[in-house]
Parts: sequence; structure tokens; C-alpha cells
Amino acid sequence: MKAIFLDVDGVLCTPLSFRLNRLLRLPQERQRFDLISLYWLRRLARETGAAVVLSSTWRDLLMLDDPFCRKAARNLFARLAENGSPIVDVTPMGMDKGAEIAAWLGCSRCERYVVLDDNDCFASQPEVRRHWVRIPDSRGLRRREAETAFRVLTGNLPAP
Repeated sequence: MKAIFLDVDGVLCTPLSFRLNRLLRLPQERQRFDLISLYWLRRLARETGAAVVLSSTWRDLLMLDDPFCRKAARNLFARLAENGSPIVDVTPMGMDKGAEIAAWLGCSRCERYVVLDDNDCFASQPEVRRHWVRIPDSRGLRRREAETAFRVLTGNLPAP
């Protein structure tokens, strides 16, 4: 199995998607995500056969007993499913992000993985950090980062 650990803010929620949502006057629980980032995520998942695992703080929405939060979480899952890159699992919560990813990896049969995130949250887990592809939060996932992630997932190049 291959996995793409996905952060949402800065990767799929970008200045472009914020402007689009504001222009369309969409409420947050119906927001759209960056179409270019979605394209590269879909292509990366399809070409490598990798499953998308949510490692974002958006996982918190799943635990809250609030109708707005449930709608926002359902919207995220639905948009990624429509995109052809459905979320298949989430990392455990309660640790720093690197430890959460390491814990998920410890319970799975994952042979290769990449972490798409705009922040370096992996100081406590240097092995996880080696698989991190930094996504510029000013523009989200684009071709350069997708190509690096592809090389990490196929074993052709170590992560930067």
C-alpha cells in the first residue's frame, strides 16, 4: 500500500480557493477547494495507486457534536470523493503530527508514503520528515510539488 498524508489548509485551501468561495458567496460548510491542487492530488493518487489519509486538523471536525462541523467534514469528504481522491482513513489524534503519522504507519502495511503539508511539524519524527513535501501555502499543491511527491511514492528520489 502507498499513502498520501494530506493536510488541508495551505494544500487544498489556498488564497485562490478563498477568493473563489468569497466570489461565489459559499458558506464554509459548502466551500470549494483549490481546483489546481485537486487536479494534482487526483493525478498523484491515480498514477501511484496511493490512498489519501487525512492528517489535517480538519479531523477534529469529525469528533465535534456540532451540525456545522459535521457538514464541513462531509463537504471535505464528498469533494475529495468527487475528485477521484477519496479519503480512506485518518491519522490518530492526540500527539504531534509526526507522531500521529508514525502511529498510523505502525498499524498499517504501508510500503511507501508522502506527506503533503505546508508546515514542518515533524521534528520529533525524522523518518516521517524525510517523506515530507513542503507545499507553499501561498499557492497550494502544484506541479513541482506533485512531481516531487510522485518520486517519493515511487522510490525514485528521497524527499527533500
